[in-house]
Amino acid sequence: MKSTLSELKKLLSSSSTDTCCKTLVSSITHLTSQINKVEKQLKSLIKTSEALSQNYKLITSLKGIGLVVGAQLLYHTNNFKRFDSWRQFSSYCGTAPFGHSSGSSIHKKRKCHPMGDRQMKSLLSMAACTAIQYDSELRHYYMKKREEGKLKMIALNNVRNKLLSRVFAVIKRGTPYVELHKFAA
Repeated sequence: MKSTLSELKKLLSSSSTDTCCKTLVSSITHLTSQINKVEKQLKSLIKTSEALSQNYKLITSLKGIGLVVGAQLLYHTNNFKRFDSWRQFSSYCGTAPFGHSSGSSIHKKRKCHPMGDRQMKSLLSMAACTAIQYDSELRHYYMKKREEGKLKMIALNNVRNKLLSRVFAVIKRGTPYVELHKFAA
């Protein structure tokens, strides 16, 4: 809606009096207030439990994991009690690649299973894109995969899985994520 509003402002001579622009502005303000209310409720819900609050702080120490992805991770993993490892959760989300072979004659490319949780997979995709932008280690990892000849979506899937492995490692250790390349000599 914001991009539509900006385009209309460029097209119209008097965007402040146009009915479409007024409607868009009111819709944007209404939706923004609704989003803020939901985010406030999410934060208060996370603060109700000490274990939820602690795990939320740990997973949001990673770049790319924010309020929405963090809350969804806590929900889908039942505060990291439902899955034993990141590989199980990756399989649940549909980001784990599975090989397809039969004997010595049929060897196909590894593919992700289409029955995974699509909402969690899309949230992890957005988190991976953000992490690639702001985390130099993951950006370097993504670029290395691209240079190896991997397709963009396969390299992004690798970053999603790397992000999941970091999330589960942070929870298992109980300490926030530390970027090690800052301390390298």
